[in-house]
Amino acid sequence: MNVGARTSDVDLDVLDALSEAVVWHEDGRVTKLNRAAQDILGVASAQAAGRLLLEVVRDHRLERAALQRDEADVELGERHLLARGVKGALILSDVTRERQRERELREVAMVLSHEFRTPVAAIKGLLEALAVAEDEETRARFVDLGLLETERLVRLVEDLAVEFRPLAERTFAVGEAVERVVRLTHDEFTRRGVTIRTSGLRLLVRCDPDKLVQVLINLLENAARHGTSPGVVTLAARRDANLGVVRVTVTNEGEALSDYETVFEARRRGATSRGSGMGLYIVRRLVEAWRGEVWGRRAERCNEFGFTIPAPAKGGGR
Repeated sequence: MNVGARTSDVDLDVLDALSEAVVWHEDGRVTKLNRAAQDILGVASAQAAGRLLLEVVRDHRLERAALQRDEADVELGERHLLARGVKGALILSDVTRERQRERELREVAMVLSHEFRTPVAAIKGLLEALAVAEDEETRARFVDLGLLETERLVRLVEDLAVEFRPLAERTFAVGEAVERVVRLTHDEFTRRGVTIRTSGLRLLVRCDPDKLVQVLINLLENAARHGTSPGVVTLAARRDANLGVVRVTVTNEGEALSDYETVFEARRRGATSRGSGMGLYIVRRLVEAWRGEVWGRRAERCNEFGFTIPAPAKGGGR
């Protein structure tokens, strides 16, 4: 369809069905907006009609693109728009999500470059040392160290990969995910002398089970690394209106963290951590993807990390 045609010649339902926003204009004044344009520009078509083009689009680059039949890449408020001027109309494509995804991919690429460098360099150095090691004890030690670095690399890959798996949302009890998590973390927690205590496992939530498992694993492993050893990590779930609230607390006799917000940023790790620095960052990304919130705080002698998750109308706690 020629969107530059006179609006009176085009069925109004067809115009409003367009996914792209279209602003029709004549002699520098707006004549009509389709529904998508009304949503993006925040003005009704009837109110826009007859007004100067610049008053409606509120950006001189968009006005210029319309009048000169040019193209423009513009951030308008929280939206990112691609504009294309044709005869008698300005076509706007909302590419906000695409641009956000591009920024996320660039950030992931940057993190990958940084985080892979350390274990890969360590493994390379260990292999070089292994090649010249003469006694079996030294060779065995290098092999053990190489395996530790390889495991670190595997954890990093798994942390990053889980975010890009296709969504498979369903409703299930938190206990289903917790059971998997306890099984997966059993060996490490046993070695550290850490016991997991749980409550509220009957709470029903709706999300991708694999992504919830990853969130819980990252939080529990973080707690195990930085809590008192031997010690107890508590995982508690409860309902709050239409949300599930999950808290992971761990007793830590040391000082509180200086900033509980920055630990959710990429490449943040504790001074004694052997983690990838990505664990809590992945937690934040996954939780925000299902429109939840994450937090960390000090509660008496405990460090608490928690998140919210969509929960259906029916559910209970145990």
